[in-house]
Amino acid sequence: MQSYEVKIKVPHEVVLNLHKSPGEAAEDIRRQAAIRYYKKRALSLGKAADLAGMSRFEFIDYLRFNDEAVFQYTDEELEEIKRDAAEIEKIIT
Repeated sequence: MQSYEVKIKVPHEVVLNLHKSPGEAAEDIRRQAAIRYYKKRALSLGKAADLAGMSRFEFIDYLRFNDEAVFQYTDEELEEIKRDAAEIEKIIT
């Protein structure tokens, strides 16, 4: 897989306030970006996990650790799931 190196400048005071080394801060920023892109549906779970430098299972745990939903459905998708569940309920009862 081809990769790109992306550099950002973070003020020294920000790194100090995070109480992390510059490397730890960079990793945290990358992982938080992965969460944001996943939440906005810009990246799939697998691609967000790649950006975070984690396996899918590790990223799922990281989402949970950060109180983020693992699976995100739109209102329309939830309605479709409810309709399907109601149909299945009719069939099995």
